[in-house]
Amino acid sequence: MRKEEKSRVVNEFVEIFSEPGIYLMDFKGLNVWEITELRARLREANVSMRVVKNTLALRALKEAGIENFNDFFVGPTSVIWSKEDSIAPARLLLEFMKKYNKGTIKAALIEGKVVKDTDVEKISNLPTRLELQAKVASTLNAPIVRLALSLNALPLKLGQLVNTLREKKEAG
Repeated sequence: MRKEEKSRVVNEFVEIFSEPGIYLMDFKGLNVWEITELRARLREANVSMRVVKNTLALRALKEAGIENFNDFFVGPTSVIWSKEDSIAPARLLLEFMKKYNKGTIKAALIEGKVVKDTDVEKISNLPTRLELQAKVASTLNAPIVRLALSLNALPLKLGQLVNTLREKKEAG
């Protein structure tokens, strides 16, 4: 690899390491078909995957000012990240690893914090950003809906009251 190409790769990874959710995976034991399937699944969810030379990744980490993440770049390493959802890659990787019983997640860098492999499964169980937004929206919308239902019920109850009074007057 030429010096210019190495510099380009380092610059790309400096940008990648600024993303909110980055996962490192050891892909030993996976064959070409399994890696192709993994890449296809990731692509469908707008998640990217790239294999990187450890020395270039370490240089990019240094340039990005990220510490405590260097120790995980040992052996074959693929970097998986998402620009949209920092938890989606964890779900996809764990689902894939359970299906084939191969590969391991080395660590993750989520919102600038290093997460060890043991905690990635806990993170994958968190709700997605869209689910959280829906919960907040429904929570904010609930009082307005109750008020609208209450205001809508007033004319109905008034009509029932008038009808009851009319029936009593007719009855005697």
